[in-house]
Amino acid sequence: MRHLNIAIIGAGVAGLAVASRLASMDAVIFEKSRGPGGRLASKRIGPVRADIGAQFFTVRDGRFQSVVDAGLSFGAIKPWNPRMGYLTTQGIDSSPDTQLRFVGTPYMNAFGRFLADGLQIETEVRIANIQKRNNGYQLTTTKHEEFTANKVIVTTPVNQMSDLLTGFETKAISDRFLMDPTWTLVMKTESQLQDRGGTPLDACFGGDDPVIDFISMERSKPGRENNFVVIQSNPDWAAKHIGQTAESVADVLCDAVRQRTGIIGEPLLAHRWSFARPKDPSVVSQKGIFQVDDGLWIAGDYLFGGRVEGAYLSGLEVAERLLKSL
Repeated sequence: MRHLNIAIIGAGVAGLAVASRLASMDAVIFEKSRGPGGRLASKRIGPVRADIGAQFFTVRDGRFQSVVDAGLSFGAIKPWNPRMGYLTTQGIDSSPDTQLRFVGTPYMNAFGRFLADGLQIETEVRIANIQKRNNGYQLTTTKHEEFTANKVIVTTPVNQMSDLLTGFETKAISDRFLMDPTWTLVMKTESQLQDRGGTPLDACFGGDDPVIDFISMERSKPGRENNFVVIQSNPDWAAKHIGQTAESVADVLCDAVRQRTGIIGEPLLAHRWSFARPKDPSVVSQKGIFQVDDGLWIAGDYLFGGRVEGAYLSGLEVAERLLKSL
């Protein structure tokens, strides 16, 4: 049985932040997917990719700004200054929004790869259960492989965290920090998003629309050379259609986009995110973390407002607490 000093569950932004800060302490990440980044996800479609997770991220905290600056210097991140709009019952209105946004380049997952550089990551390994064992913890995979660790940090979405930690008291956390789903649709189109006056736009918030939450023209982002538009559904609508097939959801979303924006396109894929974002981003934990046991912590964006920056700061906080304790 392999023994680890520090085991981190999940190679999303929070897990990568923990591992980066604790790299000198033999920290190992277990990631169920084929690569790092979590919701900094892109999907290959033919010779190119489309961002199907987070469409951008913003910066408010100096600690995250330092990482973003490093990513900018490396070329893994670029600023995105989209012409923004928002849906109304009459159509799309232009927005005075001038918030500085950033995107991974050439796709969002480039930022995840940048954060993961040099870290120990065991990909395509799904941890099924974590139990207390003597002075440490035992981790069991879905393939019945076993590991032990002195310290464990779980950075998965809250629902998956609860499934992993059945032997610990986490119900109060899972009851408080609920997550909403979303459906993401990628369409191929020659149309241009525009407001009611015909002014071209690069992105659009859904406002109070019952179906659409966000629309993004991929070609407006630095480094993208495709004619894709990405649509993310309203979370309440997604919850009502969570069990439907990707094909049926794609058809409904295509029709909704056509009716609301005039954009006509070919659906290429629909991706279901069962745990996309916090139901109430204003509900946060202190510093975005919880200590479940002496050597067991949980972190993640859902504990810190749901943003990419929140995920990073949550992971960083756990790492700092561990360093202080040691």
